[in-house]
This record gives sequence, structure tokens and C-alpha cells, in this order.
Amino acid sequence: MTESLLWNDLSNTQTAMIARCAERQQALRVRPTFCRVTALGLLAVECPKITTMAEHHRIQGMHDVMWSGYVQRTVIAGKVMCTTAECTWVMMAPLLSDAELVVLGDNMMRRDPQLKRTTKDQMEQYLDFLTEWAREQEGGKRIKGLARCKRLCTLPAEDTDSSMETRLRLVLMVYGLGEPVVNLKVVDPDTGAVMYLDLSYPGVRIAIEYEGAHHAVRWANDAQRRRRLEYMGWEVIQMTAADMGTVERQRALAMLVAERIGVRIGRKVRICERMAVRDLTDGRRMRKHRDW
Repeated sequence: MTESLLWNDLSNTQTAMIARCAERQQALRVRPTFCRVTALGLLAVECPKITTMAEHHRIQGMHDVMWSGYVQRTVIAGKVMCTTAECTWVMMAPLLSDAELVVLGDNMMRRDPQLKRTTKDQMEQYLDFLTEWAREQEGGKRIKGLARCKRLCTLPAEDTDSSMETRLRLVLMVYGLGEPVVNLKVVDPDTGAVMYLDLSYPGVRIAIEYEGAHHAVRWANDAQRRRRLEYMGWEVIQMTAADMGTVERQRALAMLVAERIGVRIGRKVRICERMAVRDLTDGRRMRKHRDW
């Protein structure tokens, strides 16, 4: 989904959610603070995949949510109040896998200014504040989701464009290929045209591009873009949602990227046994590839 289409979709969801929440709060004596999935709708943030284990937490309608942390709030359209992006990220943690928690973090820090809701610094500052706040409460407070967010907070990346690109980035990392650069800016020396690569390993000039469901004009533009990149010495590996459909397909994709890196550097590159996403925060488990 392109940035403009995604913004239109999320903007429509936001408008409908504002109206729904405004109507709901009229029946309440106390102004509520909307949170979790409802807050994502109000903030116009793309919702990640809710895990099967957390299906019983799915919001069918609206209901009270009890949370032991400090609630950071913001007002939307001057009408309704919801948790901030940073607070929502922590509150959503119990509903998400580690990978989807990283996806949500990326979704909140998009490259499109219309979709950017926070920064990495702001997220880390809130986590630090929440940790100190919990420590100062009588007897100390255990805030569900905080520990996971603190462990994973180094993994979300700023200025991404799509959740599928985030999932692809994580797949390459869990198979030991190192972290690719997100949205690298490349300038065509002949035309001056600016191109942004979804994911790339600049040291070996390999780009990995996610191909969504585009119409004919977009496909033609992408083909021309690919030809220009190849002329500039880049190798472009295209992938689709089908390549991410199963663990086996994800492994095959990682093997393809490793094989192409190997061709570029003149030696065989092997992927590792699939790591857990949380292991990516452990420097001892991460393979260092200085060649790329």
C-alpha cells in the first residue's frame, strides 16, 4: 500500500473512530481515556497483527481497561482523549508477539509526516519515565508490558513505509544477515531523480524491495526504477507477501539474499539458525558482517 493510500485509509478510520468515541463518551459522566486498539484508530496508526494467544483480549466493542502504569494522554480533534503513541505502545505489548510489537513501533514512526506519531527518543524517554514512576510508587509497581518494551526498544526503526517491510527486515535479521538500512536515499546521477530503497545493504549494493498489489502504471514505474538502479550497480531483490507466508518461505528468502551477498563479496555466506526476535537485542548472539 502506497503512503498516500495508507494515509487515506487510516484517516478514514480515524474520522469514524472519533465520531464513535465522541458519541460513546456523551453517555458517560467522566471523560474517558481511550486506549489500545481504539487509541490506534484515533491516532491513525496502522494496527499490527494481534496474536492468537491474545484473541480473548480483542476489542469487539468498547469496555473498561485496567492498567497499572502512568497514563500519558493526548486530545484528538479537540473532542476525545486517548493514550499517546508511547503509552499505547506499552499498553499493546501484552496483545502482541515480539515481532508485531516491533512492527507497531515502526508504524508509529513512519517516514510520511502525516503518519509519524513519535520518535525513538520520545519512546525511550517515556520508558525511562515509566520505569522511574513505577519505582517511586508505594511497594513498587509491576507494569505489564514494560519489561518487554524496554528489551525491544532498540529494534523499531524510524522513517519506515510499511509494516511488511518491517517484518522483512526482522526476517533478514533473525537469520543472521545483519540489520539492513531502511529507506536509503539514492540519487540517479544522470537524471537527478531521488529514489528510496525499502531495505538495503549499501556495502554490497543489494536492495530488497517489497512489491505490493499495484496497478499497471505503478508496475511500469517500478520496472523503470529497477532498471535505473541496476544501471547504477545495484542488485534489486523483489519480494511479495507470498514470500513471507510461512517460516519455510521466509528462510528461502533469507537464503536468496545471503546467496546474492556471497556473489558480491566473493565468498559463501550462510544464514544461521533462526533466532527469536528478542535475541536480536543480545549483542553476543548477533553476527557481525563488516563486509556489508
